[in-house]
Amino acid sequence: MKKLIFLLVPALSLFAACAGAQQPNLGKVVDGYLVNVDEQGVILQGYDAVSLREGHAAQGIQQFQTRYKGAIYYFVSAENKAKFDANPTTYEPEYGGYCAYGVSVGHLAPIELWTYDTTYQNRNIYQHNQKAVSGWKKDIPGNDALAKKEWAKFQEKYIKKG
Repeated sequence: MKKLIFLLVPALSLFAACAGAQQPNLGKVVDGYLVNVDEQGVILQGYDAVSLREGHAAQGIQQFQTRYKGAIYYFVSAENKAKFDANPTTYEPEYGGYCAYGVSVGHLAPIELWTYDTTYQNRNIYQHNQKAVSGWKKDIPGNDALAKKEWAKFQEKYIKKG
């Protein structure tokens, strides 16, 4: 039994290290917000949130950027930046840019941009992969209610309240 535990502990540590290496920014807090950003603080993999909302994915550029709720957003033009700045809640991703289904089941997961969906309450919902898309669609209102509860728990866990 001691041998099994002796072998299991290093194996679990290696797994945890590998999982962390693949997703280094999960649970990142910037300026008091839990956000899914890269090493430079950029959300949505640098894609323009306005372009995504308008139905076409376009990579933003650093020249047109704004900071909102701890994340840096890139835009393709000054016009798109102005649209975002005038009404950021229209364009910001739900759940800090994390996978909505992942949040609903109690874990943070990165997103794939192709999963973008605004059909539920006109909100900006992203998922991790096809499995998450399918899971979310099985009960969107129920999953969203769970996600809201779990998101509040993540907020408490990661953001130190003063």
